[in-house]
This record gives sequence, C-alpha cells and structure tokens, in this order.
Amino acid sequence: MDWSKAKTILIIAFLLLNIFMLAMIVLASSNEPFTDDYIKYSKEFLTSKNIEVKAAVPRISRYTGKVLYSSKKYDINALCRLVFGKEIPLSENESIINIDVEEESIVLSDDELYIKDKVPEGELWFADIKSFEDRLVKYLKNIGFNESDLLPAISSETEQLKEIIFNIKYKYFRVYDQQIIARLDDKGTLTISAPNKVIKKENGKGEVISVYQVLVMGGLPSNTVVEHIDIGYRRINEGDLYGVPVWRIELDDGTILFYNGFTGEKLD
Repeated sequence: MDWSKAKTILIIAFLLLNIFMLAMIVLASSNEPFTDDYIKYSKEFLTSKNIEVKAAVPRISRYTGKVLYSSKKYDINALCRLVFGKEIPLSENESIINIDVEEESIVLSDDELYIKDKVPEGELWFADIKSFEDRLVKYLKNIGFNESDLLPAISSETEQLKEIIFNIKYKYFRVYDQQIIARLDDKGTLTISAPNKVIKKENGKGEVISVYQVLVMGGLPSNTVVEHIDIGYRRINEGDLYGVPVWRIELDDGTILFYNGFTGEKLD
C-alpha cells in the first residue's frame, strides 16, 4: 500500500469534514436548514467519499414538532354492518374484540384492526388493480379513513391475489409506522390490516437536523448512491406515545435507512 498517498487522502478528508462542520456552525442561525452554502460544503465532502446523491431533497421548516399517537375510535356497529351486514351484540368490557361469522371476521386489538370480508361483486373488485384500488378507497372511507390521508405505497398482483399498501399521511408528512395492507383473492375474499393508532396533534417544536448532516455523519460507505430522500413521522420505540420527524434514505440497491430527525441517530 502507498502509505504516503493514503495519508494525503485522509488529511484531505479530515480537512473537508472540518470545513463542513465549521460551515454548519456558521449557518446554524438560519431558519432554513438548507442554505446554498450549506449544501455546497456538504456535497463537496460527500463527493470526496464517492457518495452520490441523485435524490431531490425536500424542503421543510427547520423547527418541526413531535406528534402524539392515540387510539383510533372505530365505530364497531358500523364495522359489523359493513362486514357482516348486521350488528353483533358485544360485551362492553372486552379489551380485544374478536368476532367471527362463518368465513368473515373482525379483530380489533390495541394496535391493529383486522378485517376478513367476502365482498359482493368480488369479480369486479378483482378485474384489475385500478378497480381494486378504487373500491378499496371507498371501503376504507366506510371504516373511517379519509382518502386525502391515504398515500398509495406499493401495489402488486398475480392471477390469484392482488395487494395494495397505503401509507397514512398526517398533514404533509407520511407516517412510516402506520400502514394499511389490503389483499383480495380471486374468490372475492378481502383482508385488511389497519392501524388502531392515529396522530391527534403536534406537541412542541424541535430543531430538525439537515439531511446533509445525516448523510455526512451517518456512516454511509464509499461508492454509495442515494436514490430517494423523504421525511415523515415515526415512533422511535414500539409503544411510544410520541413520534418524531425521521429522515428516510433509500439507496440504489433498495436499502432503506431511517434517521432520527432531531438527533441524526440511525434507527432500526
């Protein structure tokens, strides 16, 4: 190994990192986390590490609040009418609702609503993925979800099964740990897994770290290509009452990384 050349590269990388950190301090008083100079210094450092950022970076307010999660209030009688065509008497003391009527069921726990429904005109639902999505959105509206809060994330289909996954949105941000997964088989059986949690309000403000700082300090290996960058909300630990802004970084090999938007910590 050419130690002299390696030493020179390390010194240059160290100097670039120090320039970046100095720029971050100088620009810290700005209300916008992405000034032109800030971007310039960070891109120079990333280039020195052969890290390519192809993604567009969303512009956000520097100060963004945490959000409070609470249990979603489902209308059980309405759910029963939707799935079974009639109301089912329930005990008021049941902590977990589990109703089975022949091949159909509703299960409501602390974290999830699960539905299995033999939908009328199932052959029309199954005609193509667009038909499935259109009817599914109307079905979800009857459950209690607004169409404006649903963001299609993934859809797939085979001869036997169609699947659509929706992310849930709060204001302008995706909520990464809140998804609706819906599947329809060729016999017209619909299954839905939906969250039994909802974001009620923001709670205080925090300073969001620039994604460029995350990219510089996040330990990405050399020759990494960043294909997509997004920001949304997520709970740090399962069961937390609060969610925080998190950066979502997708690499060209399909790897998805999440970083705490307040601390820059990489999340599991």
